Amino acid sequence: MAAGTTSRRRGDRLIESIYDAAIEIIRDEGYSNLTFLRVARVARTGRAVLYRRWATPFDLTREIMEHTSAQALGGDLIDLVADTGSLRTDLLHLMDLYQTIFTSTGPEIMNAMLFEMSQNNARIPVIKGDIAFRNAAIMEKILGYAAARGESVTPVTDIAMTLPFDLMRANFLWNQRPLDEDLRQRLVDEILLPVYTARPVSEDQPPHGAPGA
Repeated sequence: MAAGTTSRRRGDRLIESIYDAAIEIIRDEGYSNLTFLRVARVARTGRAVLYRRWATPFDLTREIMEHTSAQALGGDLIDLVADTGSLRTDLLHLMDLYQTIFTSTGPEIMNAMLFEMSQNNARIPVIKGDIAFRNAAIMEKILGYAAARGESVTPVTDIAMTLPFDLMRANFLWNQRPLDEDLRQRLVDEILLPVYTARPVSEDQPPHGAPGA
């Protein structure tokens, strides 16, 4: 095995140990106690190693969230959304995928990210803008599937393009638990479909929880 490969694998293991140390500190002691000194001690490494890769504990926490999400999904979210046969089932599939991100990350990490997003940090608007852009691109893909199938899709605003993600995020952060199947179906049937198809909620909607609904 080449020396470079050995070094890279050793580096990967070190990064994983740093991730694990940061998660342990956030869960056991709270995000306010997440410092590079604490992480270095728990991970048994030097602070210089952390400063070479991350500028702040927030950068480390954000990378942990992206890493755990990618591992749980097995790839990028935009590559995993699929044409499932109808806009309704495409939206339900998206909600299932997005929920996986929250459940794999855990409430402690999500709360830490929410705390940072509320701070007076000049970088936050840029980060929020990047997230909104990526989420809108996912919805463009899903609505494109619907249009290609001949479903009636109405033009929507930028706010509506990120609505599924905003609803899921708000519920998870407020309730600290995943949405059950019935609530996911209600969000799709009563909020999202009327927005994207410009039609009122129908009394003929499939019963929530019905097979294939």
